[in-house]
Amino acid sequence: MTLLEVLGIATIAIPVTAFLAEIAARLVLGATGGYFCWWPGRTQRFHLDRDSLPMLPDVVNWVANGDGERGGTPPTKGESCYRVLVAGGSCVEGYYLDQPQTVAGRLEAHLNATLGLQSLGTKRSHVGGVARSRISCAQIQTLLEKSLPRYESLDCLVLMVGASNLVRWLELSTPPAPWDDEVPLTHLFECHPEGPYTWHPKGTALRALAVRAHRKLRSSIEVRKGVGKRIIEQRARRQSARVLLDECPDPIEMIDQFADELGRLIDFAKTKAKKVIVVRQPCFDKPMTKDEEQWMWNFAQGVIYGSDVDTYYSHRLISELMHKTAERCGEVARAHGAIDVDLAGTVDAGLENYYDFLHFTPQGAERVAKRVAKEITG
Repeated sequence: MTLLEVLGIATIAIPVTAFLAEIAARLVLGATGGYFCWWPGRTQRFHLDRDSLPMLPDVVNWVANGDGERGGTPPTKGESCYRVLVAGGSCVEGYYLDQPQTVAGRLEAHLNATLGLQSLGTKRSHVGGVARSRISCAQIQTLLEKSLPRYESLDCLVLMVGASNLVRWLELSTPPAPWDDEVPLTHLFECHPEGPYTWHPKGTALRALAVRAHRKLRSSIEVRKGVGKRIIEQRARRQSARVLLDECPDPIEMIDQFADELGRLIDFAKTKAKKVIVVRQPCFDKPMTKDEEQWMWNFAQGVIYGSDVDTYYSHRLISELMHKTAERCGEVARAHGAIDVDLAGTVDAGLENYYDFLHFTPQGAERVAKRVAKEITG
């Protein structure tokens, strides 16, 4: 065979082989790829910006386990372990909290105390967190529908919901319901098998497989410094806002849509967990001093990280909307057979419990976890 003939065969064989390998990779990912809220095994260490978040720990450890939860090692098959999953938005995510200080981390500590284990009749409790910022109840259901098939069993599913639906409604300038809020699958899952794949080298399934293999083998910790620094800019933007809205359209349609989504979410959750707990989301619900006001940055018309945001909603209005949403949340929970947990009076409004209007300090997360632990252990 001449060199020219060899080159001719290679010219055909190489692209055909690459095409078949890519098709095979897509089939493999589709069949075995799995959906994970966070990259399994991902380990991060954040050094928080001290000027931005002085009420939080200097260093935050952030670890995703093999099931893509933010949490420790999940139970093995047949192990005597009471398994809990906490799902929700950014307050459950606890992005700026050290792992043991999140709601899920503190809840696990309470359940693993001697009295907790005795009450549950188990040798160990495991609590994992699957949560992403600004996701609605419908999106939480999608997250759970795609990730829970991996679980052998789930004893308790805790849902802390309400604020994300409200925040997105305000961001979108209070649209009439029903309103769709499609988000990329990558906002729900850091790791998933759906692509979309392209024939560009960086967009192929072969590359996705290589990235998965690399992450699985890598043991290094991702270190980031100055985390949270952008919040200073967001606070300044709110304080100098061109428009501060103290009224909005009647929220009943938004709340009705939230209630419909929550009802469907609870019904689904009851098919996957032996116990379902719905936690009404608390907030910094009191008139603020000037010192407290300066730490606030949430609730804009438009996505808050956009450079063109100049319209915000007053905290008086937000408190009113949060009350209405939380009240409906409790009604839906009870109507659908879930345990309704009202945190009113449990997490007092103050900078010792919140580092802004919604998000918990370690002490705030502890108060939430202690209350939920009582519901679980009876």
